[in-house]
Amino acid sequence: KMTEAAAAMETKKDTFSNLNEPNSTLYISNIDWKIKKAILRRSLHTLFSRHGKILEIVTLRNEGLRGQAWVIYSHIAAATAALRAEQGFTFFGKDLRIDYAREKSDRVAKLDGTFVPKDRRLKREREGAINANADSNRVKLSPKDGENKMDTPLRSSGSAAPLINASPQAEGGATASSINEGSLPLLSDPEQEKEVPSNILFAGSLPKDCNEMMLAMLFRQYAGYKEVRVPRQGLAFIEFDDEPHATAAFKALNGFKLTASENLDLKYGKTA
Repeated sequence: KMTEAAAAMETKKDTFSNLNEPNSTLYISNIDWKIKKAILRRSLHTLFSRHGKILEIVTLRNEGLRGQAWVIYSHIAAATAALRAEQGFTFFGKDLRIDYAREKSDRVAKLDGTFVPKDRRLKREREGAINANADSNRVKLSPKDGENKMDTPLRSSGSAAPLINASPQAEGGATASSINEGSLPLLSDPEQEKEVPSNILFAGSLPKDCNEMMLAMLFRQYAGYKEVRVPRQGLAFIEFDDEPHATAAFKALNGFKLTASENLDLKYGKTA
């Protein structure tokens, strides 16, 4: 009889074996579409930026595209690390489903020199479809038994993840690649202020929509993390089990870019 742990391992193995071909863009689904766009983008950035440099995060509110997002990394290795680490992560009460996007994003294609304009891409696809249809209808005569046989038609492998560069007609009137949400910067590492270290970190002047869950996602990756407390809007206390663990998180996250214009300002809190 298979144990629960073994069953979970099999499920995880199946999840990773059915993914699209690896590329630097992740397709994320099963997101609570009721989350406000600004909070969603900031929360996704907080969760995924620790795995590597993010070029862009695309979230759409169009009918048929709600509850989905694309995270575009600069490198495939970062996307792979994020996929493996965050697959199934409970995000605002729902387990994330993560896959590689079916196509490379236009932004990445422009960087690596493989970008093809959309109209030219569509023309190639139409020509390919016409050629495939002609091949599938071509009849071959077998010299051995004289039977007529059809060439095997070309088939495309399906996937649950929508195309990032899908046409407006196919995806409810908008495309992820056509929307420029702006890139989200990564970590900075300012000099640590001279103050008495402790196991509690104090974060002040937080953005209005920076909540307890977002901070927990950011700090939980560090050893010794215990909890986040938000006594009022704009302030938070992050507790670790001891001072060395708190200091490691302080050095890594002090100055972290929460938005393009707002940094995470950390100080050591006072202990009793």
